[in-house]
Amino acid sequence: MAGRVWKLGAVAVVVISAAMAAAQNGRGVSLGGDYTYVRTNLLPGCSCFSLNGGGVQMQVALTPHVAVIGDMTLAHKGGITADHYSLTQLTYTGGLRVRPSSPGALLRPFGEVLLGGASTFGTLSPSRSGVGGGSNAFAFEPGGGLELRLNSRVSLVPVEADYLLTTFSNTENNRQNDLRFSAGFVIRLSR
Repeated sequence: MAGRVWKLGAVAVVVISAAMAAAQNGRGVSLGGDYTYVRTNLLPGCSCFSLNGGGVQMQVALTPHVAVIGDMTLAHKGGITADHYSLTQLTYTGGLRVRPSSPGALLRPFGEVLLGGASTFGTLSPSRSGVGGGSNAFAFEPGGGLELRLNSRVSLVPVEADYLLTTFSNTENNRQNDLRFSAGFVIRLSR
């Protein structure tokens, strides 16, 4: 576990360094954070349960309406079964975010499509040998939300809703169709 934390810390340093470099080159760079709720059917037969956690995002504007975005979200649930099994899910995705033209608008909708990976850890983590341990899978995450501009540097994201497809191994179809809801903030480092 300590190795995973060290790797996540290293990724965070690289992402923040890249954001600072992009900001110095005149690109519109933003960093964000959020609370995340995931309704998952990771186990076959829709033994659905909820995960709670948080995420960080970095976006670099390509145009006033299109940005490249990277997202890393960690969510956890303990005490899932009578035996107190647990599950932690980490998603790491990137893609494009699109905003319609709305000059001067305080509330702006956005849509995004992200691709990447997902990892699970804990006693309910699916693995090739059954249940338990850790595993990795493909992640596809289309969605959208609203951004409320509070001032020239800070925005609130009161709602974001995403469909999260992952392909963890299970005994049914190796596909999980999850819903992810988030709320958070965005800080613009440059304009």
